[in-house]
Amino acid sequence: MYPLLLLSLAAITVIVERFIAYRRFGYLAPGLLGQVLDLVRSGRYDDALTACEAHRGPLAACLAAVLTHRSRPVREVERIVEETGQEYFLRLEYFLPVLDTTTTIAPLLGLLGTILGMIGAFNAIALQQHHGNNDSVLSGVGEALFATATGLVIAVICFAAYNYFAARLRTITGQTEQAATKLLNTMVERHHEERGVHTNHVGAGQRGEERDAVQTTARA
Repeated sequence: MYPLLLLSLAAITVIVERFIAYRRFGYLAPGLLGQVLDLVRSGRYDDALTACEAHRGPLAACLAAVLTHRSRPVREVERIVEETGQEYFLRLEYFLPVLDTTTTIAPLLGLLGTILGMIGAFNAIALQQHHGNNDSVLSGVGEALFATATGLVIAVICFAAYNYFAARLRTITGQTEQAATKLLNTMVERHHEERGVHTNHVGAGQRGEERDAVQTTARA
């Protein structure tokens, strides 16, 4: 029971710490992506960067990284975004192996405690065969089963907590990567649109110069 008590205290500490960490490092800034995309489509990159810097969490940090390094090639921006996101994702993954390990070890320790208790109970039975009083033996068997019950309770709590945090980590990672990809695609599309408009203006200017040259030659 003493190892199980230590495991339970460690599990409770990790669960509480992870709740605090996910609130701090796992904030996804609802509505920020749509706001940033609208600003980028209108060419207001500085305003979009200011909006990202006003929020915390991996999604805002990755969007800010895209906007800050928008003049670099897409592959370089993707590497920077990946590096920025990993700093948050690793923080969110801290101590989760403790919950995973406790889920496996706690039932085994409980079963071990029960087996040791049963061994003691059978030894007591052998000593009390001549007395005909097995009340203390039955009490010892009941106490031994508490170890298994305690181990199973700890394992169930840790298993639920681990799955909860792991699911949240997958959600945070997926939404962050998706948001960064959407922003990159939007910026690339706008860049192509700007180049197309510039090409049309240049082409119209060249055609106007050629027409003026032809008219001047004809007059000559």
